[in-house]
Amino acid sequence: MFHVASWRFKIVYAIVMLMAIVPIGISNTGWVAATLGRGSSPFAALPLVGPVVFFVLGAYRIWLVAREPKTLDSYRTTGASQFFRTVGIAALYVGAIFAVINAVAIPVMAVLISRPSESGVEFYLVGVLLALVPAFGPIGLALFEFSRLLAFEAEARFNDS
Repeated sequence: MFHVASWRFKIVYAIVMLMAIVPIGISNTGWVAATLGRGSSPFAALPLVGPVVFFVLGAYRIWLVAREPKTLDSYRTTGASQFFRTVGIAALYVGAIFAVINAVAIPVMAVLISRPSESGVEFYLVGVLLALVPAFGPIGLALFEFSRLLAFEAEARFNDS
C-alpha cells in the first residue's frame, strides 16, 4: 500500500536538495558560472530575497526528511504517477552522484593534474561538463514530489467514494 523511502534514498534526496540550495563545487565557480549565464542558484536573477527564501525552504525540507521517518513515503499508484516517480528517483540518483563529483572535483583534479596549464582551462572544461549533468537532480526532485502529490490525490479520491 505504501512506498517507503529507504535511508539511502533519504540521503540522496538531501544531497540533491543541498546542492540545489548551496552553490558548492566547480560548476558554480567564477568563469563556469559566467559562461552558463547563471549565478549560484535558480533565483539569482531575483533580488536577495529569492535565494534566501529558496535556501530556507530547502534547508527546512532537508530537516524534515532527517527528522520525520515517513516524510518521503507515499501511496502506491499506477500510470503516469508511477512513471513520474520512477523517472524522478532515477534522476535524483544521477543528480546526487554528479553533485558529489562536482563538489570534490577541484581537490581531485589538483591531485590528478600534476602540471596544470597557465590558464587553468582543464578546470574550466570539467566545470562546464559537471554543470550540465547535476541539473537532473532538481528535475528529479520536482518529478518525485509531483508523483507523491498525484498519489495522495488519488488516495483522497478513492477514500471519498
